[in-house]
Amino acid sequence: MKIINRDEIITPDSFSSLSLKLQKFIDDGDTGSILCAVYHKDKIVYSNKFGWKDKENQMPIAFGDIFRIYSMTKPIVSLAALILHAEGKYELDDPISNYLPEFKSMKILKSYNPETGEIETTDTNNQITIKHLFTHTSGISYGMYPGMPIDKFYGKELGYSDEYRMKSVAEAFHQKIQLEEFSKQLAELPLTFESGKYWWYGWNHDILGLLIEKLSNTKLDVFLRERIFNKLGMKDTDFYVPKEKWDRLTKVYTKDTEGNLLELRGIIADEFKYKPIFFSGGGGLVSTLDDFMKFCVMMLNGGTYEDQQIVSEKTVELMISDHLPAGRDFIDMQIVKPEDPEIIKQNEGFGVGLGVLVKTGENMWASGIGEYGWDGVLNTTFRVDPANQVIMLLMTQYLPVDDLSVQPILYSDLNPLVYEGIYNPK
Repeated sequence: MKIINRDEIITPDSFSSLSLKLQKFIDDGDTGSILCAVYHKDKIVYSNKFGWKDKENQMPIAFGDIFRIYSMTKPIVSLAALILHAEGKYELDDPISNYLPEFKSMKILKSYNPETGEIETTDTNNQITIKHLFTHTSGISYGMYPGMPIDKFYGKELGYSDEYRMKSVAEAFHQKIQLEEFSKQLAELPLTFESGKYWWYGWNHDILGLLIEKLSNTKLDVFLRERIFNKLGMKDTDFYVPKEKWDRLTKVYTKDTEGNLLELRGIIADEFKYKPIFFSGGGGLVSTLDDFMKFCVMMLNGGTYEDQQIVSEKTVELMISDHLPAGRDFIDMQIVKPEDPEIIKQNEGFGVGLGVLVKTGENMWASGIGEYGWDGVLNTTFRVDPANQVIMLLMTQYLPVDDLSVQPILYSDLNPLVYEGIYNPK
């Protein structure tokens, strides 16, 4: 069964402001395509499409088109790992080195001189636990910010370009090595901080993906397909797009130095067409609006989809609960604190679940306490609000032209318009 009908646009008058806002992103040349859907109390109450799958050839976007969801892979892989937790295969506070011994004796970076290549490290007092991986508190980095010594060093060791670092990191999700080899390579690098002390975005879910393989004796792609995708009917979600579906793969856009929208070519555009060697649990999946909505509906329903119990309600509750140390929130946990008042305001009232950000207190957002979700680097985003029985899902494919650019579509733009559409009928 499809939740999103590929031919049906649903746009009640109450959502007119949301439609106008999304159309403006296309009209202003901020991105090439947008699909957006809102689910409320057992049904889709809004679904609309804007722009082009292929702007140059004037091919309009369609509901069945396939998107690279990058970090929206993380909640799916988190749920997969929690299936094994429910089966008693591990405890959240287990050191990851119990299963991947390469992480036994980690170091913390104290200083790095990029001119001489000289580094100074200190020993760790804590082991990286499995929960640290789920919550990005392990100290493992992605290396996205070359202005920081740790990320400068990651860039050197992992072969990133200092220019357009975000693009370089996004390309790195297509490793030419096996997960196991990458894990050993990553374990050779120092940590940003003592595990558990701060939050810092990194390759944590790729290590979780390897843990899934070790504990299940099954490749990650097969485990996800058998334990989640097949049960939900997520037929277009995988680590690559087979040739017979290439015509549905959406183009990725960026901007040139003068601000003109143009197609992004190269690894990010092309590598998802081929089955990878490296199954990235942190950012390797492609999906559709309908497929990912099925995952969200199952989560909203406490692990149930179409009367089938995919995972237990207890497992869902564990995933979407706040797992930060007592008395600390998302802003307090960040090693680099935001200074912009608007960014601070947007991040207030959040904790961190197992693979999702969770609203833990009243803040600027119209959604209820307990709302959770995540984003992808190409500007995909989803939110699930159990208190109001709302799901918001948006797909686009845009990568900033440089590391100073922000994504064109911010959740702060969408949140009030979604709830206006639901609760203020015109």
